[in-house]
Amino acid sequence: MSGYVVGADVGSSALKAALVHPDRGVVAVAEHTYPMHRPHRDWAENDPEDWYLALAAAVSEVLQASGVSASEVKALCLVGQRDIAVLVDDDGEVLTPCIHWTDRRDPAETTRLYDRLGRADLIDRSGTLPIPGLVLPNLAWTKAHLPDVWARVRVALQPKDYLALRLTGDIGTDPTGPTRSILNDWRSEDWNAQTCEEAGIPREILPDVKYQPWDVRGELGSTAYELGLLPGTLLVAGGGDDPAAALGSGVINPGDVSIGTGSSMSWRIVADEPKFDPTGVIGLMPHLIPGRYLHEMVATGTGTTLRWFRTVFGDGCTYEQLIAEAAQVEPGCDGLMCFPYVEGASVPWQDDSARAVYYGIAGHHRRAHFTRATLEGIAFQYPALLEVVASRRHSARCFTISDGEARSHLWNQIKADVMGQQITPSLRVEAPAIGAAILAGLATDLFDSAATALAVVLELAPPVRPRAVESERYAALQHHWEAIRRRIFPNLASLPVGARS
Repeated sequence: MSGYVVGADVGSSALKAALVHPDRGVVAVAEHTYPMHRPHRDWAENDPEDWYLALAAAVSEVLQASGVSASEVKALCLVGQRDIAVLVDDDGEVLTPCIHWTDRRDPAETTRLYDRLGRADLIDRSGTLPIPGLVLPNLAWTKAHLPDVWARVRVALQPKDYLALRLTGDIGTDPTGPTRSILNDWRSEDWNAQTCEEAGIPREILPDVKYQPWDVRGELGSTAYELGLLPGTLLVAGGGDDPAAALGSGVINPGDVSIGTGSSMSWRIVADEPKFDPTGVIGLMPHLIPGRYLHEMVATGTGTTLRWFRTVFGDGCTYEQLIAEAAQVEPGCDGLMCFPYVEGASVPWQDDSARAVYYGIAGHHRRAHFTRATLEGIAFQYPALLEVVASRRHSARCFTISDGEARSHLWNQIKADVMGQQITPSLRVEAPAIGAAILAGLATDLFDSAATALAVVLELAPPVRPRAVESERYAALQHHWEAIRRRIFPNLASLPVGARS
């Protein structure tokens, strides 16, 4: 069977699409951004209409850029964020803006909720560390503060499942959909009825787990025209963005590690069996291919910190321009340090109330110093994550980095030097969308296995190796950064959450 498939990833700030052919590989990519709405302090919301408009624009763009006709496209597959849910009524209409996982509108209320339900019990059932911003506390907040909206809720859907509803009328999800909701059951790969009951969240508003990620969930109807496609194009179930990023980066074998670098930093470790961490620091979920599991740590506020800095102080510069300036600054930034906690700290240390700090500011520091301090402050979290991985006896042999930060050779080199580990960057920052396209190819028999697909679509840059002199220098700088962190953030002064002494 010949033809093309499209994969699309619904991210926090942009939707990315990739057009893939079984012989030509990745033929075209597109990215369409949308805003994060912040109507009040500490609030963060997405407008689901932005996702749909971006999907229509991105799919149309990859077809136009490649010269491929809609009749040649066999299937579309969507992947997206797992941490959030869109509330929809009986008519399929969105009831209220979608609370984003970076939202911190009422942390005290979230703390009381988790304390009442029992954090250890929640971790045992969900396999996920209970932090603010996830589906459970956001649904609970809506129920408590928007009772008129809550009374009209028919279903709460992850972004890719909302788009599937809009495109086909289908309501359902895959086994990765419930993960990172705190309402899930990692053992059954479904929702947990006990958590739903104790939290007061009706199980019936959560979509049934009906599909594997590579299953066909339906055909596009007349809405296909809005995307530049044709009715009858298959819609493939898809999965979560993080496992899709791992798949699209070629991270499918035990011991492989995918480092994702979007708004947050996500480490995904592949194993052939699930390893439950009773502290929840390393969450777990099924991979998007059979017989594989992903073990995940998510550090919030990393990419968001750099985005905030660029927005406020960038004066219109691109990320590339800011990082080029930072390359002129020596390691250590002449004493300037950044602690990138604009959205609190999650792992390897947890403190929801922590906020970002630039420390050691002196009169000679310029914008380039602040940029490099931000890059280094994010990288300085990596060694502690390695310690957590080792303490849980996970095998971590091969590190692949994807998404936006992978574009920067300087930043990749800083991370390799700080970790003392070789890192291989993906040449394609659209890894989740490529992972989605692989699933579409599997569903339509364009690919007979993930390995076959990766042989065609995977594009990796040369490995970035740690340099001995720079690694030794960064070891001393990171030790000093840790000492200052313990003074500024006493709540973060202990060992990483759940680490074994």
